[in-house]
Amino acid sequence: MGMSLLCKGGSLLRHSKALHTSTQLKMNLKEVVSNLEIFAPSSLAESWDNVGLLIEPSGEKAVKTVFLTNDLTEPVLEEAIQSNTDLIISYHPPLFRPFKRLTSKSW
Repeated sequence: MGMSLLCKGGSLLRHSKALHTSTQLKMNLKEVVSNLEIFAPSSLAESWDNVGLLIEPSGEKAVKTVFLTNDLTEPVLEEAIQSNTDLIISYHPPLFRPFKRLTSKSW
């Protein structure tokens, strides 16, 4: 059992859900990741699976909006961006195989 987490640096689809909290209720990203590790320990993941925090922001990050999805497709990502989501939790990891390079030609 594993989950992939993507954290943001700054109508709902079939397999996605945005969860919002009040502006007073925020949780630090480290707390969120720690709580998710308790709920779904990475030690239970298969050796080939890519679980945990996949994109880490620089510095501290307060999470008040979480977006849940089965697959992080481009339309789901666009919806998450429009929802001003702080964290995306995806059942299937969007980064599964290692990148060989990231260049402007890849965009």
